[in-house]
Amino acid sequence: MLEPYDAKTLELCARLEKLFTPAVADVLDAMGLRYQVMSAGFTSLIPTATVAGPAFTVREVPAVTTDPRSTEEKLRIFSEFFGALRPGQVVVVDTGGCFAAAAWGELMSTISRFTCGAKAAVVDGAIRDISRVLKVDFPVWAKGSIPADSEGRLALIDFDQPIRCAGVLVRPDDIVFADRDGIVVLPVGEVDLEEVVSRAEEIVELEDKSRADLRTGVPVTEVFRRYGRL
Repeated sequence: MLEPYDAKTLELCARLEKLFTPAVADVLDAMGLRYQVMSAGFTSLIPTATVAGPAFTVREVPAVTTDPRSTEEKLRIFSEFFGALRPGQVVVVDTGGCFAAAAWGELMSTISRFTCGAKAAVVDGAIRDISRVLKVDFPVWAKGSIPADSEGRLALIDFDQPIRCAGVLVRPDDIVFADRDGIVVLPVGEVDLEEVVSRAEEIVELEDKSRADLRTGVPVTEVFRRYGRL
């Protein structure tokens, strides 16, 4: 297993996991970064899961041949792929819009979690083995499910390179934050991660106060004047 990320990055990801994606999306909007939310349609296999971690990017495309790969070729691909995956990362899979086969399943989930220490996977495509992935307790966000194997249908052609997933540019080590509402990508090369987290924490605190006041009957207009959030 490779070395985990620096303590500061892991601490900020842990703080994110106490928040929710809409608050972070609002902060990024206010900073002029309005295209950091992945398109709608993802379903979280574990509805209560909230995960934040550096991105490990993967690109898959429709296969050019239905001929099965040799055992040696499969072992080489798996060795390179999982040899580069680091503890705490979130795997992000771009399938180029191909839903003809499962781009993720039980084996990938098991190795990612127990061998590599990855946190979750976000798949802009279909997955399979759902009941067994749930037994592994590995959070996965996907846009559908299908029993068809990827062999001869999808080919993994690149990883740990910039990709475009569900409409968002995702670079290696960008922070991926996912919960029941969807997925937000924090571009670490363009923002101060700690500033984004701090501002999102402030939003959550204000919304908590607004909610508490509304429940005691404080008029909506007064609540908005106090906190600026509803």
